[in-house]
Amino acid sequence: MSHLSQTPSEEAILLARGYQLVRKLGEGCYAKVYLAEYKSEHEPDRSNTLACKVIDTANAPKDFVRKFLPRELDILVKLNHPHLVHVHSIFQRRTKYFIFMRFAEKGDLLDFILKNGAVAENQARVWFRQLTLGLQYLHEMEIAHRDVKCENVLLTSNYNVKLADFGFARYMIDGRGKRVLSDTYCGSLSYAAPEVLRGFPYNPKISDVWSLGVILYILLNKAMPFDEDNIKRLYEQQVARRWKFRSKVADVLTDHVKRLVNSLLEPDVSKRWRLDQIMHSDWIAMDPRLLVLTPAEQTALNGAIEERKRHEEKFGRRDPMRTESLVRSLFSNVFYRFKYLLMSFSRYLALAIRKTLIPIIYLAYTHIFRHIRSNEIE
Repeated sequence: MSHLSQTPSEEAILLARGYQLVRKLGEGCYAKVYLAEYKSEHEPDRSNTLACKVIDTANAPKDFVRKFLPRELDILVKLNHPHLVHVHSIFQRRTKYFIFMRFAEKGDLLDFILKNGAVAENQARVWFRQLTLGLQYLHEMEIAHRDVKCENVLLTSNYNVKLADFGFARYMIDGRGKRVLSDTYCGSLSYAAPEVLRGFPYNPKISDVWSLGVILYILLNKAMPFDEDNIKRLYEQQVARRWKFRSKVADVLTDHVKRLVNSLLEPDVSKRWRLDQIMHSDWIAMDPRLLVLTPAEQTALNGAIEERKRHEEKFGRRDPMRTESLVRSLFSNVFYRFKYLLMSFSRYLALAIRKTLIPIIYLAYTHIFRHIRSNEIE
């Protein structure tokens, strides 16, 4: 089993807990990912397919081991959202960490787009909403992802998406309860916001939204909005808004989604849309069903609110802006349901008007026209 980067003792320990690594799926800078199987002692005849991320700290830089890895592990065990990858368990054996998580049967979003082409707008709306809700949950927990990209969006067997890989994620409030900015360049160049490339401290929550906009553009175009490897020239293109929709989709896409992409790829951070604006956008509202949170999404939101309350109690103070945001999120589902009913009622009302008012107008017009014609003849 040496090709699976585990010693006989590690293999025995994992097997004793019901886990077995099957084959390698891929690897990154400091970690390898394996397909794994898990059998519960209560159901020995049934196995669950998982993914296992193995991090060997002996081969990783000290800065990663000291700063990034502890953050990732701490964040992973706290997350519970239907559109974020679910962690099954985490084990440590000497210098190695074994992180078992749900396996994405359909691979990642980038592979899907490269294989199948640009995504239809209706499907893109469903996936983008799921990503937005997952990211919104993170931000409510005061966590910035800092590496939002297609490769970190996984597809399940039911073709739902889950945001994954929290290796660059960090808390936006320090141990003293103070809000902090980020000054570290993280993630992939193609998804990096202009304020990140500029090299000054930035709010990574707002930068996450830019990356989300890049994903939406890729979904609709099967192309990057900015095709440039030079940081200076890329920054200049971003600030000058030198991007456009591909000609093959420009005439097909709705104006609503075009405006949304434009609002997300906004170089001015003060004007860039926030996540709640996305959820209330005309584009999302084109499918009224997406305005209503599912029970799992609502439960996750409630969990974020409870985490916020614990934080406030710990530091003995409240952040009025954040509290207002959470209250707005708590009651937003009620608003969504009302808006859905109102939109449904409006459609029926419009249909009734067309069936009754238009014939009346037609009859009145015909009567007046005949009267005028009779006067002309006389």
